[in-house]
Amino acid sequence: MDPINNRWLGFELNILRRLKFTSIAIPFAGAANLDWYLKFWGKEVYSNDLCQSAAAISRAYVENAGETLREEEIDQLLDEIYVPGHQLHNPALSRYWSEIDAVWFDNLRERIDQLDSPYTRALAIAHGLRVGEYARSFTPRTIGLRQPLSLVFRRSCQQQRRVVDNGRRNQSTNLEALDFINGLRADAMFVRFPGPGGLAAWSQKAAEWREVWVQRDAAAWERLVSSQHGKLGDRVLSKERYLDLITRFLSEAKSIPVWAISHTEDGFLATGELAARIGRIRRLETIYHKDFSEVVGGRNTYLLIAR
Repeated sequence: MDPINNRWLGFELNILRRLKFTSIAIPFAGAANLDWYLKFWGKEVYSNDLCQSAAAISRAYVENAGETLREEEIDQLLDEIYVPGHQLHNPALSRYWSEIDAVWFDNLRERIDQLDSPYTRALAIAHGLRVGEYARSFTPRTIGLRQPLSLVFRRSCQQQRRVVDNGRRNQSTNLEALDFINGLRADAMFVRFPGPGGLAAWSQKAAEWREVWVQRDAAAWERLVSSQHGKLGDRVLSKERYLDLITRFLSEAKSIPVWAISHTEDGFLATGELAARIGRIRRLETIYHKDFSEVVGGRNTYLLIAR
């Protein structure tokens, strides 16, 4: 998570702390950072994301009520992990890593499924994703600074965010956002809509390899992108079409009393235009604003509260 997003997180959490709610729905969870904080504060969190990689992180830290990876399980995952098999179970991993690294990630993914609990499997996937980000962050000039991947995995396990049991029935799902929100009973909803570029706008470095590794399927990312045709997450050229997709989604969320909608202006859609569309469905109560323009690449960010 980059510094800009960390600042967004602080801004969003600061506003959400002012609202009264016990349970909250988050249809586009991403890395589930906000979800984890809300759980830590004692809220009942319904976290969802279309990407299986994101849903696994949420299952590990939001739905999970206290299970952790034991030392013997970590040893089981990493024992002779660099020993190659006859061939890779997932040959597509060679797109993203060197031959020896592809063996490491291939073996890790296969061994994760041998763990007994869905929560320890989710934790292992979350740590594997962190190692993947680490491994892909080096350039030919900096590769000499890289540490062994097994050491990085162990350190990730040691430094992970706390697995909290807040005494509530938190849930993590991997559904289409409309399917997730339809009929869901929650006091509030937090949403940051996918941008108009859709899933296809995400670079290979940012997204594709995660789904290919987690799903063990070379076509996982292409299938996910194509599944979003005509939905939020599709590439949209028309502002009116984008607003229509948002309207359709919000209409399905009418049963949720409070909406908190985060929006960062990027030149495509002004906050006023989004506010006007929200106002057709529900009374817009407050618009909070934070200027991140002093940060490199930062933009004006807004949190719109509707009841």
